[in-house]
Amino acid sequence: MAKSSQPSRTVRDIKTHAGRADDLHTPHKMYMRLFALETERHRRQQERVSAMQRVTTIDARCAEIDREKEQLLNLLGVESIDSLADGGPTAGPRVLRAVPRPDPRHARARGEVSVQQTETPYYEPVKIRY
Repeated sequence: MAKSSQPSRTVRDIKTHAGRADDLHTPHKMYMRLFALETERHRRQQERVSAMQRVTTIDARCAEIDREKEQLLNLLGVESIDSLADGGPTAGPRVLRAVPRPDPRHARARGEVSVQQTETPYYEPVKIRY
C-alpha cells in the first residue's frame, strides 16, 4: 500500500452550510416573526384598553368624592376645608384628642383594660395615608 500524500482530515476540514444562508430571510422565519409581532401588538392593545378603563373608573370615583365633599361642606355652611381649620363659622370647642392612661403593666396586674380615647375634631381636616 502506498502512502497517501494528502494529510488526514480533521474536524476543521468538514464543510457545512452554517453561516451561508441568512436565516432571517427565509420565508417561514419571516412569517413566524410577523406572527410574533402581531401577537405582541394584540396583547399591548388589550393592556391599553384595560388601563384606560381603570383610569375612567378612577376619574369617576374622584368626581363622586368631590361631589360628596361639596355636599358635606354645604351642609356645614363652609366654602372649603381650609376655612374650617382656620376657625370658620362652625368652629366649636376643641375636642380632646387623647386621654392620658396609666402604666399598662399596672393596669394588667389589676385586671383593668385601658382604652385610649381618640377623637378628631370635625373642623380639622383628616389626613389619610395610603
